[in-house]
Amino acid sequence: MALVRLRTTVTLLLVLFCAGVLQSHSFNLETRLPIVKRGHTESYFGFAVAGHQSFDELKGEVEHSWILVGAPLDQNLQPGTNRSGALWKCPLTSSYDDCIQVVTDGKRKFDNGPYDPSIDSINLSPPMNDEIKDGQWLGVMVRSQGRGGKVMVCAHRYINRGEEYQWGQGLCYTLTQNLDFVEAMVPCKGRETEKGQAQFGYCQAGTSGVLLEDDTVVIGSPGSYNWRGNIFMVSVSDDFLHRDKTCYYSPVRDIEVSPVESHSYLGMSTTAAYFLGDQKMVYAAGAPRANGTGQVVLFTKIKPSVNLMDVKLVISGEQFASSFGYELATADLNGDKEPDLIVGAPFYFNKKTGGAVYIYMNNENHCLN
Repeated sequence: MALVRLRTTVTLLLVLFCAGVLQSHSFNLETRLPIVKRGHTESYFGFAVAGHQSFDELKGEVEHSWILVGAPLDQNLQPGTNRSGALWKCPLTSSYDDCIQVVTDGKRKFDNGPYDPSIDSINLSPPMNDEIKDGQWLGVMVRSQGRGGKVMVCAHRYINRGEEYQWGQGLCYTLTQNLDFVEAMVPCKGRETEKGQAQFGYCQAGTSGVLLEDDTVVIGSPGSYNWRGNIFMVSVSDDFLHRDKTCYYSPVRDIEVSPVESHSYLGMSTTAAYFLGDQKMVYAAGAPRANGTGQVVLFTKIKPSVNLMDVKLVISGEQFASSFGYELATADLNGDKEPDLIVGAPFYFNKKTGGAVYIYMNNENHCLN
């Protein structure tokens, strides 16, 4: 996958993966027949990308395969907005320009009112008086739950405003497998903002995120409490009546003993897996400016009735200013059915190397090495 800038368009270049069937588990990159999709000029088309498939349960087959593309500076379908960002769905075809914009914004009718999924693309509402959508960067983060699952798209610069304030708190949308609107999440809304950026005034929720198989989402908010940062975890289960309605969050306030200092950017990246065994989900967050080198912090839920998450492990980078934790990923790299943690440090440097990737293998004792 690569992002290529042309004279008049921004192009998303996707390389087809052909998985090998031999025991070596090799794969080939087909560079001769790439799928190329083009977006609008200066829209940042391709800033975030995810593969997604809708699945027909009755027929037992895949209905559609899409490349979901975020364009954070694109023109949204919502009226009354200017470059608020857009989410596009692109079919796996040879055409350059057959992507279709997904309807996301414009689902509210009243200030401080709820979102109405029944509002169609013809009757979208302009932004309400309690929000600013221009420059919200919708599409900065795009995630798919996998085949037949949900989709999440975020706008970390979304502004919640009133008569005497404008808070850059960010928001995320969840969509059905068919990319229809489900709900909006603004995890910082309603939290303390009397001290502005020193609290949740500019938490920038949605800078990163994860959409898990168990219908929970993790949202990174690196701007909370003077950019100390934290993460939120909520359930997006379709069973609204019985789902866990607690909004869990990692410690960020001084009295909660945050694992990092101010300006650490905790939540710049997120991932989650059963890293430590015991069939207990572990939520990892990158803090690329923590401790000078960057750190990765692992959290767990304490119990359903406690919304504050527990710090289980802190991993520190080895080089000053390397931004260790700027990006995180999870994969089973050695085929032992245990999730391994992958950490990026883009500014790591020595005489021969620029940038580094750290791999922490999850062994049989559930220890990250």
